[in-house]
Amino acid sequence: MSHDAASRLQAFMDREELFDLVRRERFARDQRRFDVMRDCFHADAYIRTSWYDGRGGEAYVEATREFMGRVGNGKHWIFPAFARIAGDRATVESPAMIFSRTRLDGVEVDFHVVCRFFSRAVRVGGVWKLMSFEVLFERDVMKPVNPSQSLPVDWSRLETLRPSYKFLAWIQQSRGIVVNPHLLGDDRPEELAAFHAGEDRWLAGAD
Repeated sequence: MSHDAASRLQAFMDREELFDLVRRERFARDQRRFDVMRDCFHADAYIRTSWYDGRGGEAYVEATREFMGRVGNGKHWIFPAFARIAGDRATVESPAMIFSRTRLDGVEVDFHVVCRFFSRAVRVGGVWKLMSFEVLFERDVMKPVNPSQSLPVDWSRLETLRPSYKFLAWIQQSRGIVVNPHLLGDDRPEELAAFHAGEDRWLAGAD
């Protein structure tokens, strides 16, 4: 096998392993396979979502176990699309959807969040591990399961929330969760560009 063919084969294998890693982590989370989920993260991973902001893969998994026991189990679809690999470092960005059914002031509602999941990954002992997990929000929607009912929301207050995740923030606030109003989202392209620039520097080994 030529050097070029070997390099292309290695790149293909790395990309497939990374795509499998990010799919496996979300699937394990949704199916409460916390042992599998834990194994996907590096011990020092940084995770930021609408309800969690902290470091440590195991701490996040245990917090997820408690969170799901308290508020129920939303689901995730993830479609890995863009991996960049530099030696033993990589980044992966994936179109995704978060969806859940819950009750809000007695009204059963469905809500869907269109977003992207972004992760750093590092290769440790020949195995890829997630070094970070961030949500890049695009937009969301909420509707009553029974279309004859109205959404029990204060629309004037709702319009003060970030347009990229306003319904998610409303739901989380109803659960007693204070949502960071400065999460990454397509409605703030300058902040998103700065984030990606920082991830490029990390991938290049600058951090």
